[in-house]
Amino acid sequence: MPRHTTKLWLFLIPIAMVQVSLAQPSIDSGAVLNVSAAQATLAPNVVFVVYGKNLGPSAIVVATAPNYPTVLANTSVTFTPVGGGTAINALMVYTLVNAVAGVLPSSTPPGTYAVRVSYNGQTSNAQNATVVARHFGIATANGAGTGVAQATIANVNGGYSLSRYTASGAGGVGNFVNTPAHGGDSISLWGTGGGADTANDTGGSSGDQTVAGNFKVTVGSRVITPVYTGAVAGYPGLWVLIFTLPSDIDPDCYAPLQVSSNGERSNAPILPIAAAGQSVCFDPQLTPGILSKLDSGGSIIGGTFGITKIRLNSTSSSSETASGAVFRWSAAEWAAGATSRPRIGGCSVYDRTYAQNGTDPANPDANLDAGSSLPLSGPNLVAGAALGTFSLPNGPFYSLTLSPGTLASGKYTLTGNGGSQVGPFTVSANFPASFVATNFDSITTVSRSQPLVLNWTSSGADLVYILVSTATLSAGSSHIVTISCIVPAAPGTFSVPVSLLSQLQPASTTGTSFGSLSVEGTSNPNSFTANLVSGGQLDFGTFSPNIGVSKNVAVQ
Repeated sequence: MPRHTTKLWLFLIPIAMVQVSLAQPSIDSGAVLNVSAAQATLAPNVVFVVYGKNLGPSAIVVATAPNYPTVLANTSVTFTPVGGGTAINALMVYTLVNAVAGVLPSSTPPGTYAVRVSYNGQTSNAQNATVVARHFGIATANGAGTGVAQATIANVNGGYSLSRYTASGAGGVGNFVNTPAHGGDSISLWGTGGGADTANDTGGSSGDQTVAGNFKVTVGSRVITPVYTGAVAGYPGLWVLIFTLPSDIDPDCYAPLQVSSNGERSNAPILPIAAAGQSVCFDPQLTPGILSKLDSGGSIIGGTFGITKIRLNSTSSSSETASGAVFRWSAAEWAAGATSRPRIGGCSVYDRTYAQNGTDPANPDANLDAGSSLPLSGPNLVAGAALGTFSLPNGPFYSLTLSPGTLASGKYTLTGNGGSQVGPFTVSANFPASFVATNFDSITTVSRSQPLVLNWTSSGADLVYILVSTATLSAGSSHIVTISCIVPAAPGTFSVPVSLLSQLQPASTTGTSFGSLSVEGTSNPNSFTANLVSGGQLDFGTFSPNIGVSKNVAVQ
């Protein structure tokens, strides 16, 4: 096994900030999670974390591996079968006032459990947790299960490496270096939840479980069988999955990454992949300097605006709008959403689960003020037409609703006169003359086991956007899977592969589980920039004209 395991393990368990209190312990709703993936589904031998209040001492107490106790600093965690049975005592990893972590023993059978934390003789409320045989969680750079995977590369710096957008020299804990991956590299994914390994509970390892667990790794659209998947000796609950990137894999700053085992899918972070000989992955919107800023945890500020004409379902009329905003994304938010922004000529999958009363992890954390309104001119628009401001909790969003039949072929110009945060800008784009998805109306069901073929004719469209999505709402959570493709318009056809479609969820056209399909043509989006009042400029700005169709579809 890699010799840097001890130092890497320091990166994999996030520890929350604390507030001192001695009151009754309580567990937050939905806050029993796989520590690497921040997912609610657990597995035997998983390292889990419980978030709440008054769960442990004000100063963190960490147990020494591999002999984790069942009681640590007067803190313990029990898993009691909901259907009745003897409570299972977790092995304690650390305890803290608002977060405790432990290892679920490998002897724990699948089922639903009531989880309780006891501290200083007081016991918390119960929160239910689901345990399945295997549910791998991939560790990520931000410790929250999103963004860039905390992967290492065996052939870089003797394995003392961390996958990032850009390469940098050694430094920090263990002299790890940052680097994007390359085709042919041997990649190690670290995490927890690989499944029962009784030997590992006390610091051993039963070795490779790739075949036993039917482990697969999906990188972009490539499905890869690992060369090794198993628990790491000396560290109960820590697993490593090692695989080799295909030598001909497409470079992609935001290659979606996911591990599956017998149908259970991990969280879906990204793996930056650079072209051979390159030390920075390629992003058509961001410079190497901006990518380096993301590696160091900086934010991205970009303006995205569009004019859109969409025929909904089987109606003959269209919805016509102009909308957009200037957004700010944290490094993790940008990475999470980047999987829904595929490179031209390809597809990506964005799989996320979050609380129904929460927000998509890819959503920006702020919208910036670019003015009270944004004038828009072009064919069929009345003088003085402008996108008005809608105040959202994160800041202003700009929108203009147009009458059906307004948008037509020709040049449209959007103007920003400047606001309290974003300075003036002007950008133009040509709206396509026509776009018809010729077989769209005949598609009522998407099969996850057959390619989805889409055909179209167009005039003035350079690219075609294809979106296939399923949304499943259950037990207070939203599970959304989105396949995004950007392909050249000229061929007039594209087939979405089964390797991507198979990752969708079964869905109907309405209700708590539904699917959707949209196909849109666009001319090449035009770019713009603007000064920021606080200094500097936008990292990117785009203005896109889109015309197409959208509807709900069943997925089976």
